[in-house]
Amino acid sequence: MDQLGDLLRQSRQQLGLSLDEIEASTRIKRAYLEALEAENFQELPNQVTTRGFLRNYASALKLDVNYVLELYDKANQNKGVGRSPFERNRMHLKSIPMTPPSRFSPDLLIGFLLMTALLGIILYYVYQQHLLPLETILTSGPPSPTSQAALVLPTPTPAPTDTPTPTITPTPLFYTGVTVELVITEESWVQVLVDEAKAFEGILQTGEQRHWTGDSQVAVRAGNAGGVEVVVNGESMGLMGEPGQVVDQIWEKIEETPAAAPDQNNNTPSPSPTSP
Repeated sequence: MDQLGDLLRQSRQQLGLSLDEIEASTRIKRAYLEALEAENFQELPNQVTTRGFLRNYASALKLDVNYVLELYDKANQNKGVGRSPFERNRMHLKSIPMTPPSRFSPDLLIGFLLMTALLGIILYYVYQQHLLPLETILTSGPPSPTSQAALVLPTPTPAPTDTPTPTITPTPLFYTGVTVELVITEESWVQVLVDEAKAFEGILQTGEQRHWTGDSQVAVRAGNAGGVEVVVNGESMGLMGEPGQVVDQIWEKIEETPAAAPDQNNNTPSPSPTSP
């Protein structure tokens, strides 16, 4: 057992605290606490979240937070950083700018002007063909008895009857892209980008649970990272960081590389049976 794990476990035992009691006071799952004491860092979500767990755990054990983080950095240098378990599930954490790309372009302005001009032409045609003759008839007074002109009023069309919408039975959720669920344990400002387009920005209250699904990626920025738990495709990633900390995370789908087709030229035909 390395020095960091021994320090955490022995300090907890000297204080007479169990892992369940630490879990209740720090809101860190027991499985993550066991991984910290065993120094199985590959079972933890990522280095940012792990450092946040260590800060909370060290404070609960009344240890020097900076010293505990130094031991963690040394343990990482000795062991090396292994492959994230989420890469095995075709997911990995990647940092991108949280500001969505600008949607304005000269082509968009030209299109808007063309649409405005077309709408003006349509309105002018409707006025010339329908409204102007009606105004002429109204201003000229009622027709004389000998006049053959007659004003034909349109036949009112009956309003369509409402057809009851059939009830749709919900289907089970299958993760074909990236589904990120946020579980709010403390009030936090949150911004979410789905496939690089802003999907949400606002303050989420304690107890709220919201989720978003993207074809390839979902990015999250939390203003109070210690109050936001992330669940990716049904699997909890733990808290995004420390209380009051601003943290950016993006979860991106990793495309599988198709396997090479077997070389059909190497197939040797089996000999046909010889007739007697």
